[in-house]
Amino acid sequence: MKRNDKIIGIVGAVLFLFSLVLYSIENIWGTFNWITLLLGVAGIGYFVFIYYKNREKGISKRSIQYGSNALVQVVIVIGIMGFLAFITTRQNYRNDWTAKKLYSPADQTEKILDGLDKEVRVTAFYKAGEQRGAKDLLDEYAYRSGNFKYEVVDPNEKPQIARQYQVTKFNTVIVESGLKRETIDALTEANLTNAIMKVTREQDKMICFLTGHGERSITDEGKNGYSLAAAAIKNENHLVKEMNLVQKMGANQGIPDSCTILAILSPKGNFFPGELDSISAYLDRGGKMLLLLDPDHNPDIVDFVAQYGIKVGNDMVVDASGVGQLFGAGPGMPLVTSYDQKIPITKGFNIMTIYPLTSSVTPMEDKKGYDIKEILKTSDNSWGEVDFPGEVNFNEDKDLPGPVSIAVLVEKKVGDKKTSLAIFGDSDFSSNGYFQNEGNANIFLNTINYLAEEEDLISIRPKEFDDRRVTLTQAEVSTLFYLVVIAIPLLVVITGVVLYIRRGR
Repeated sequence: MKRNDKIIGIVGAVLFLFSLVLYSIENIWGTFNWITLLLGVAGIGYFVFIYYKNREKGISKRSIQYGSNALVQVVIVIGIMGFLAFITTRQNYRNDWTAKKLYSPADQTEKILDGLDKEVRVTAFYKAGEQRGAKDLLDEYAYRSGNFKYEVVDPNEKPQIARQYQVTKFNTVIVESGLKRETIDALTEANLTNAIMKVTREQDKMICFLTGHGERSITDEGKNGYSLAAAAIKNENHLVKEMNLVQKMGANQGIPDSCTILAILSPKGNFFPGELDSISAYLDRGGKMLLLLDPDHNPDIVDFVAQYGIKVGNDMVVDASGVGQLFGAGPGMPLVTSYDQKIPITKGFNIMTIYPLTSSVTPMEDKKGYDIKEILKTSDNSWGEVDFPGEVNFNEDKDLPGPVSIAVLVEKKVGDKKTSLAIFGDSDFSSNGYFQNEGNANIFLNTINYLAEEEDLISIRPKEFDDRRVTLTQAEVSTLFYLVVIAIPLLVVITGVVLYIRRGR
């Protein structure tokens, strides 16, 4: 082979690679790319033609046999790879091997996607070099539901789509279903799942929080307030509002049917008799109520819940196991790991929850015809201490031995409806100071969703995690690309060609 023929082959290979590298950098395939590509292919083709023409006379029968065998093996390998590619495009399996299941969706996300019966369209606006993280999360959702469709758009390349959605900044995500639309500024699993719930839910549920008796406030952002719980309820696609029952009674109104749930958060003052009668009438017609108390509760609320077969103890539950010390507290902060696995609120629930300063809440022997279940209990090393404040010692003659029930669910069929009343002996566990501790938020929201008859929302919610991904600059990404995708394979090919030529000689 002449020297000029070799040069033509080398130049052809360089032009071929140059056309591909230029496209990877500019992301534009133009006329110049076509010219260099065609010239490169022509040069490589000329080199191969001349090479085999010069060696044609020296090819022996054995060489033909070896070549045929090699050709057959190549065809078999390509056939197997093609078959595997065909199968994997139709059937695929994903598994998360990260330490904290970084890319595994929460139970709530899985439930929402499994029950998705209408199409949800997501349009994510990201720069071309910043789309990987968004695609990873959106791929996980699309893998789990055929009704989840998404598109990642670079506003610089498709400004008309950005104008259509009135998007003015990067990293904006639009979630649509039917005529409903939600905008997400930060793409996380929690935000995306909440947006899906909002655009697919047909009817909003109203959670009415009673005021006028010193209850905890849903607008209070302090440690004892309930602003975090209220925000979490809104994220579940429910509505919240405060309601003063005395004012409604003054206007000859009771608790309206628009209140899906009546929530009473640790009342300190006494109720007017007419208020308790109005609450009873609301429950008797199939209403739902969440009642959170504390050890310093008023006697009138104890008498009220007694008509539903519930005894609220005049005690404080003490846990002698010392677990409360993990949270900087004493024995007055029981930690709960025992839940009723038969009711939807806590079915499959395996996260510990903490209850600072709680009283016992137990069913009476006479249940008044109600179906009563103990939602959760404290440990065997706990008891209901009657002599508080004071020296903490278990007195078997007066104290309630553990495990102690501190939350119950009371239910009864009323025609085609069902009266549901959830009572907890503690209200601190879902206040701002403890709402995000362990499973407290989940147990509170599960109770809300059960009372709102939204059982598909009862689950473990999306978790926060440490992002362990390695962030690379564009230069580092390009370097890795050329090293792994081009340089190493090219070196292997060159080595193979050299060995083949030497063996041919």
